[in-house]
Amino acid sequence: MKLLHVLPSLDQSYGGPLRAVLDLSAHSQSNSFHSEVLGFGRVNIPDNPLPSQWIRSLRIAFPKSYCYSPELLEWLRAHLSSYDGVILHGMWLYPNWCVSKACRALNKPYVYFPHGMLEPWPVFHQGILKAVKKMVYWHCCERKVFRDAAVVIYTTQRERRLASATFSLPSVPSFVVPYGVAVSTNSIECPSNASLQLRPDENVALFLGRVHPKKNISFLIRAWADARLGPKWRLIVAGPGASPYVSNLRALTRTLGIEEQVSFVSMVTGSDKVYLLRNAKWFLLPSQQENFGNAVLEAIHHGCPVAISDQVYLSEFLHESTEVLPLKHEAWVDFIRNRMTDESRRLRIRELDRAHTRARFDINHLSRQWADSLTAIFSTARETALV
Repeated sequence: MKLLHVLPSLDQSYGGPLRAVLDLSAHSQSNSFHSEVLGFGRVNIPDNPLPSQWIRSLRIAFPKSYCYSPELLEWLRAHLSSYDGVILHGMWLYPNWCVSKACRALNKPYVYFPHGMLEPWPVFHQGILKAVKKMVYWHCCERKVFRDAAVVIYTTQRERRLASATFSLPSVPSFVVPYGVAVSTNSIECPSNASLQLRPDENVALFLGRVHPKKNISFLIRAWADARLGPKWRLIVAGPGASPYVSNLRALTRTLGIEEQVSFVSMVTGSDKVYLLRNAKWFLLPSQQENFGNAVLEAIHHGCPVAISDQVYLSEFLHESTEVLPLKHEAWVDFIRNRMTDESRRLRIRELDRAHTRARFDINHLSRQWADSLTAIFSTARETALV
């Protein structure tokens, strides 16, 4: 089966589902499952697991935020017929509208994969202007893309439940198909970037991901300051972010008097990311909304216990003893001050979570489930279209 994944971006620094799609697609090849990827704009995929000829990026014209590409329609006319089906990742952008129209014209089935973008938080909690724009766009365009999909895929039951609370959704079959990422098993003694080398006498807590307000990093910094840890603890914030926002976070650490305890580093990938995950004491993610949480899964696989907010949906798959915290300042201060520094507890949580997730989120198991689910979905869609 030959499928086309349509993603708004091929720049891994923007986060999103790109890494999971690439890893699952690469591992699914052994299941007679061929996936190619179409994206837009700059290509930045460190350690890309797919052959480069299976990835195509088209130019974005103004406005960049809408991913309008004048080349897309011509590309679809030339290539869309060669695929058995299409998976549309994300929402609110031109490519999904354009590709869905082309699929309808060719009677080509497509799957709609919103990746958490259909929930109340991203629609209604990012300012009134964005909320109004999305509500108008839903009724004018996005609802039709949703309505004509063969199937809608969610990554968790919680995501599926919340999506139906946002809009009155058309009646479309839906499935929950968890995804994950491949994890390196190579031994990493030191980072390739010498500035990331950790001192043997310090304990590091790590945030790793896109540095964005949704991830609630200012909340984490304030909790860290009020926990008043000693000088042997350091918080590393690793990931790409808009310069003004990162500057504001740095200024916050100065205001709170913890500038020496908080380090900011840019995007880390490959062996450097593995090094940090394997050597950090804890992985911290107080996100306001996370429809899955691949970085959390990576941390657990590398032996780094996690403390996450109850808005990270991967929490429904974790052990009951995992540090899943409400987004309340005092709850995070209490964890950082008292439980984060308890080494025996840290080791126990690490082993519980690794054991609890090892089988369920093994990349080979996930890729088989991914391939089987999509094969069944598109086979059924083709049979229905022929009736």
